[in-house]
Parts: sequence; C-alpha cells; structure tokens
Amino acid sequence: MPRRSLGEGGLDLVASAEHVAETLDIGPGTRVFEVDCGDGAFLFPFHQNGYAVGGSDGDAAMVARAIDAMPEGLFTVSMASALDPAVPWDVVVCRSLRGVPDPDYMRGLVARMFAKATHAIALLGVPEAQHQLLMHALAQAGAKAIQIEGDDIFARV
Repeated sequence: MPRRSLGEGGLDLVASAEHVAETLDIGPGTRVFEVDCGDGAFLFPFHQNGYAVGGSDGDAAMVARAIDAMPEGLFTVSMASALDPAVPWDVVVCRSLRGVPDPDYMRGLVARMFAKATHAIALLGVPEAQHQLLMHALAQAGAKAIQIEGDDIFARV
C-alpha cells in the first residue's frame, strides 16, 4: 500500500504531527510554526504535548478559532506571501503547496520559510511534479540535508 502524504486531507493529524516530530527529531519545548494554519488543527497535537505553537493564515475567522483552541499560541492574520522571516521559529511547516501553480511564488515562500526556521522546515503534501523545483529552492536557500518521503519534503537549516 503506498504511503499517504501528511498533507493529504483525512490523514490523522496526531499521527502526522508525531511523524513530523520524529522525522525532524524535535520534542516538547520546540517552537513549531505553520504557514496557512487555518484553525490550527495540525498544530493542536503539538500544543497538547508541550510544544510552543504559532501560525499565520489569511482567514481571520480561522485564526480566531486557532487562538480560541490554543490561547498561548502566537497566531497572525496574514497571507503566506507576507511571511515574516524576522521572527524565528525552530520548525516551519507548510501543508498548502498542493495546487500552487506559480514556481516563483513557491521559491519565494520556501526561501522565507527557510529564513524563518532555525532547525528545519517541512513541506507536506507536495505533488511529485513540484519536487525538483522545491529541491532546487531548498539547495539555493542553503539546506544542509533534504529528505523526501512520499509527497513530503523535510529540510534541515
């Protein structure tokens, strides 16, 4: 049976979070930020296990739901294209690259994520057709190690 991507809908978010934590060798206390976090559902298992969580999303109502669920989290209303690398996080995750047609946008987002992360980034649910572009963008950003698992790409800063 082929492995499902962590970014695919319907996959257990707790298992997804555990897999990201294991793959990136992180634990409680680690700061995890999600780009396009929606209501924070992916971050909730991290929050429950003692991680510091935060994220950004363009939908104010979804961000409000994330804040209600995780009041200690740091959430902002902003588009992924406005991701601010000036505020560092240990790990930066993005599960919303599926369907992004613009290679320049993807390269720019990966560069901003890489600049924001101090340990690693996780790109989840990336179609195979976009792997080469993202691998090149990560190499240009200075990734020390890149790991591909199905439709997921992990890179160490």
